[in-house]
Amino acid sequence: MKFHKPLFLTLILSAFLFAAKAQVGGYATVRVFDCNKSVGMGTGYISAKIYIVFEDGKTEEIPLLGYSEKNELENLITVNQTINKLKTKGYFLIAQYTTGEQGNLISDYTFLKQQ
Repeated sequence: MKFHKPLFLTLILSAFLFAAKAQVGGYATVRVFDCNKSVGMGTGYISAKIYIVFEDGKTEEIPLLGYSEKNELENLITVNQTINKLKTKGYFLIAQYTTGEQGNLISDYTFLKQQ
């Protein structure tokens, strides 16, 4: 088997450049509080809403209706619109985690900014 040094070096260099480009964009974190009452967080309470923290430190807050069967679809539409808005801004969903129980859910989404 013949070793092709130029091809090997080209592949290694390409991998490093791809990895460097992927890390340039930064991350956005979205936390969704989808609850039927205020969720206890330490000494305070947080009502149903979406928090977004962008890679530059800017934040956005989007209100949600308190969780109920009547409001479930409207809140899901709001979450979906928020995710799609981030996609149009060049973000790619890389992780999602939900904890809690029905009526008291906290979901985290992590997005990578694409360049």
